[in-house]
Amino acid sequence: MVAVRINGQDSQIAADGLQRVADLVELIKSQIDPEHMITSILIDGRELSDADWSANTSQYETSIIEIETGTPESFVADRLAHASDIAGSCFFQFRDARKSFQAGNMQEGNQQLIQAVNTLQAFFEWYATLTELVPEDQRRELDISEQVNRISEICKKICQQQLYQSWWALGETLEKELEPELDGLEDFLRKFRPKSAA
Repeated sequence: MVAVRINGQDSQIAADGLQRVADLVELIKSQIDPEHMITSILIDGRELSDADWSANTSQYETSIIEIETGTPESFVADRLAHASDIAGSCFFQFRDARKSFQAGNMQEGNQQLIQAVNTLQAFFEWYATLTELVPEDQRRELDISEQVNRISEICKKICQQQLYQSWWALGETLEKELEPELDGLEDFLRKFRPKSAA
């Protein structure tokens, strides 16, 4: 039978009669403190894969599922501590694309630009999901909608330049408009890092 540990403590929760790992996780959710949420799930010390969620619990008879919980506020604070690093990574991806365009490597620049845009979009979605977890009155402090709107407008301009193959203009827009915005976003997000990590 799969063993369940919650916050390092053995739990009496049993997987008997549950078909899938997802069902077991739902049962665990119903048993934890309602003020808390699951912040981490490991099976035998590794993160759950997509396949694990739909797998039959009988596959994990000798496994240990470790669950960590915490308050939504502590979960958000922990994740926000890394937000500026992610924004910085986006900055470097766009900078690399710009350098490729400026060096005349259009194909490489286009590939890097697509990857940078996808990373940035995923970051904005992740950040929006995080802000949904904090109480309404605390969201204003986390709000980056103005930055997102400005960056989105610049990205639309870049797409137009890419469409018309205005490579010089595209490089200029990346360097003079988008990179400073991303740099500013990174600076804004730094305030959410713990003081010792700043």
